[in-house]
Amino acid sequence: MEEWAWVDERDLVPFRGARVCMTCQHFSWGVDGHCHTLLGCTLRRGLLQHGEHLTRQCEHWASVTEAGVGVTVVA
Repeated sequence: MEEWAWVDERDLVPFRGARVCMTCQHFSWGVDGHCHTLLGCTLRRGLLQHGEHLTRQCEHWASVTEAGVGVTVVA
């Protein structure tokens, strides 16, 4: 994830509710070589600014629960 670029802020829209990046099946996190937490989107292969994972979503949001049972969701 360290080599990923940042997700363009125009691709994410402010959202209040449960459908934010952190609850998306594409949300991921890791740690860099300096033990800093990295938050990212595996679909876009991009990093998220700190805090955006709690307040933003994109058109590709898909529920983690639905992904676990093999249901494809188009948001």
